[in-house]
Amino acid sequence: MLQLIRIFRNRHHELRAGWKILGFLGLAVGGFALPVALPRSWTSTPFAGSFIPLAVVLAVTWLMVRLVNHKPLAAVGLWVHPRALRECSMGLLLGFLMMSGIFLIEVSLGTLSLTWRGLTPLEIAGAVAISFLFFAASAMFEELLFRGYLLQTLMQSLSFLPALLIMSLFFGLAHYGNPHATLLSTANVVLAGIWLSFAYLKTRSLWLPFGLHLAWNFAQTTIYAFPTSGITFAERRLWFSEASGPGWLTGGEFGPEGGILATVALIAATWYILKTPLLRVPEGIITLDSVEDVLPPPQPEETGT
Repeated sequence: MLQLIRIFRNRHHELRAGWKILGFLGLAVGGFALPVALPRSWTSTPFAGSFIPLAVVLAVTWLMVRLVNHKPLAAVGLWVHPRALRECSMGLLLGFLMMSGIFLIEVSLGTLSLTWRGLTPLEIAGAVAISFLFFAASAMFEELLFRGYLLQTLMQSLSFLPALLIMSLFFGLAHYGNPHATLLSTANVVLAGIWLSFAYLKTRSLWLPFGLHLAWNFAQTTIYAFPTSGITFAERRLWFSEASGPGWLTGGEFGPEGGILATVALIAATWYILKTPLLRVPEGIITLDSVEDVLPPPQPEETGT
């Protein structure tokens, strides 16, 4: 009986990481299958492809964090602490600057030309608002899935670097089936997984990687009219675009993520995140691997009289 218990629980009487991961994946697969039973009118809407997966992964994360880890949902990196807005804003700014740099280089090299779509002010406002919500839902879904419970549980079992490499490889493979994917585009998506994982590690929060991810995709598609991971998102753009030049440089039909310019931007941004003193772990937050629930509460220091 004791041997059987050891298969499922470690010396701290916690469920082993492998079983936690299998539980998360099993619930997620079941959740992703639920839309089949929903009315077609619900699942065929433009936002269903983003918000239904987000709702599923959020619910599964909540179940695992609360019932298995006995922590609040915020422990997965969703604490609304005083620095959360700053982290998200820094992510939005850095992601926008990275894509803006790629855009300016391509325009200066003559490998990208834009033509205005002729949208009215109301159409511009609608396209920007809908695109921002769409990419926000997609970014949070991918962050919860690839930098949330699975990464953080692997970190407890294997340490950060092995967990980072495993989840970043899966992140790259998840995009390998996208239209026009290449070995370079897949390598860049793996590199993006490393970039976003270090953003989580530096803050132990998902707000920074969420902001980075959102700004990168939103600027790439809506503002600069690039394809995003091989998908054109024609209705999300403000411009028509025409790309030329070598695919290894610009990414070709996959978009900037398939070119060497993105490689340079991702490496530079990762270096900045690791080195900047502006980002740090806030004091007092609870994480999946924190032990505040097993340690006795701190006692006030005794003072002599």
